[in-house]
Amino acid sequence: MSPDFDRYSRAQLERRTGVKWHRDGAAILPAWVADMDFPIAREVTAAMQNLISTDDLGYPDPALDEAVRQAFAARVARRYRLVVDPERVVVVSDVVQAIYLCLLAYTEPGDGVAFLTPAYPPFFSAVADTGRRALVCDLIAGPQRYELDLARLRSVVHEGNARMILLCNPHNPTGRSFSAAELAGIAEIAIENDLPVVSDEIHADLTLRGSSHVAYGSLGGPAAAQSVTLSSASKAFNLAGLRCAVAAFGSEELQERFARFPRHARGSVSVLGMVAAIAAWERGDGWLETALEVLADNRAVLEGWARERLGDRALLSPEATYLAWLDLRAHGLGDNPAVWLREHARVALSPGPDFGAPGAGHARLNFATTPALLEEMLERISSALEAGTSAPR
Repeated sequence: MSPDFDRYSRAQLERRTGVKWHRDGAAILPAWVADMDFPIAREVTAAMQNLISTDDLGYPDPALDEAVRQAFAARVARRYRLVVDPERVVVVSDVVQAIYLCLLAYTEPGDGVAFLTPAYPPFFSAVADTGRRALVCDLIAGPQRYELDLARLRSVVHEGNARMILLCNPHNPTGRSFSAAELAGIAEIAIENDLPVVSDEIHADLTLRGSSHVAYGSLGGPAAAQSVTLSSASKAFNLAGLRCAVAAFGSEELQERFARFPRHARGSVSVLGMVAAIAAWERGDGWLETALEVLADNRAVLEGWARERLGDRALLSPEATYLAWLDLRAHGLGDNPAVWLREHARVALSPGPDFGAPGAGHARLNFATTPALLEEMLERISSALEAGTSAPR
């Protein structure tokens, strides 16, 4: 039996305990934080229910840690031709935690860290919190998608004396799935400057119809040796609250530097999180394929609406993720359209400025919801724009 992705009504979603549906109250439709309004895969639910029904919630055995590492290595080899030695994988609580630890392991206070903007907001906070310098390279809005300016990235790395590159692939918030040629260009810059590349690939399994994911580490050779791949089942399988992620190291040297932080200082992962990740990676692909079809259909609805209501280039179609990066600069909503939309449309989007300077006049919309709720969100935004109340300039 196929999973019912329309199972939950708005009233049921409003009773969820997570931050997505609680932060703004019942009057606001949430389309901001990266949670899905979908049911969890039955295979994952069954694995967790088995633990609960047998009261099996003690400390995880090392064999369970090994099973997580093996499941991840087998999955990325099968899906992305990324060869990962399970002994080079470390289980961590979440990807953001691993980003902080990589910054501390591979750079020193004051060092420059290069990344592409607009950028996932924790990239900025992690660099700032650890006393490093953000070296940003803006993506370029091309005819069909956001493009990587390799010449500009090379200049940013050289002029800023970068000591690490942070990569988000697939990219949040634009939804780009970078090509092998683009990743090879990044690798060339990294190798020239002897820089580790920490690649957040948490959205890899959310690559949508018509696109494919190329793992940075799958480039092989020196590029792979200088890479750290971060991932989790949390985004694709809607398990963020379970806190289980992995960091896969391309070399023993990178792993040893990371491992200088004592294991207990890195935190620990629950049995539930580990068992859920294994079930998702090993048995959840049927559910995932259905989810991707729902997301692709939602994307098509969103694209049609954006062309008709916002303009031809207001949305460059995301190749992956369930996040739409909306350019609202033509509509007079100010630098932070999310504020205006929350007040006038009663829809909560992620504020564009949180993603860096290129986010001015933009907002990020999460379309991982039921078709009915997506239609209501878009109708609310359309009605508010038609009312013609613009933000002060």
